[in-house]
Amino acid sequence: MLELFFTFFKIGMFTFGGGYAMIPLIEKEMINNKKWISKDELIEIISISQMTPGPIAINAATFIGKKKAGIIGSLAATLGVVAPSLIIITIISAFFAESFLNPIMQKIFIGLRAGIAGLILSSVIKLSKNTLTDLFSYIVFGVSLIGLIFFNLSPVLLILIFGIGCIIFFTIKEGAKK
Repeated sequence: MLELFFTFFKIGMFTFGGGYAMIPLIEKEMINNKKWISKDELIEIISISQMTPGPIAINAATFIGKKKAGIIGSLAATLGVVAPSLIIITIISAFFAESFLNPIMQKIFIGLRAGIAGLILSSVIKLSKNTLTDLFSYIVFGVSLIGLIFFNLSPVLLILIFGIGCIIFFTIKEGAKK
C-alpha cells in the first residue's frame, strides 16, 4: 500500500497542469518502471477515466490501485495522487495568494503553461500510436478534433455519439462477415 501511495504521490508532486499532463509520468511509472499495467491497459484506463465523473488523474489512480491491490489499493493510490495538490494549494493559499499578481510569478506561469501544453501534446502523440490503427479510428479521431475545435461540441456528446456509432458500426461489420 505504501508503494502505491508513494508512487502516485510522486506522480502528483511532479506534474503540473492536471490529469492529461500526468499521463507521461503515469506511463513511465506504471508501464516502464513498475510494470503494473500494459500500454493497452493504460489506454483503456484513460478511456474509462475520461467517461467517468472526476479528474482523469484521480480516476486513473483509482483504477490502477484497484487492479494492483483491490479497494485498499485504490484508496492508497487515490490519496497519493491527491495529497501533493492538497498540500501545495494549502501552502499557496495560506502564504502566497497575493504573489500571483507579481509580474515575475506571472512570467513563471507563462512558461509553466507552455510546458504543460507540451506534456499534453506528448500524451496525445503517444496515445495515438496505439489507438490510431485503421481508417475508422482516424475518422473518429478527425471528426472528434473538428467537432471540439471548430464547433465547440461537448466532449460528453462526442463520447455518446461515438460510443453508439461504434456499436452500430462493429455490429454491421460483424454481420457482413457472416
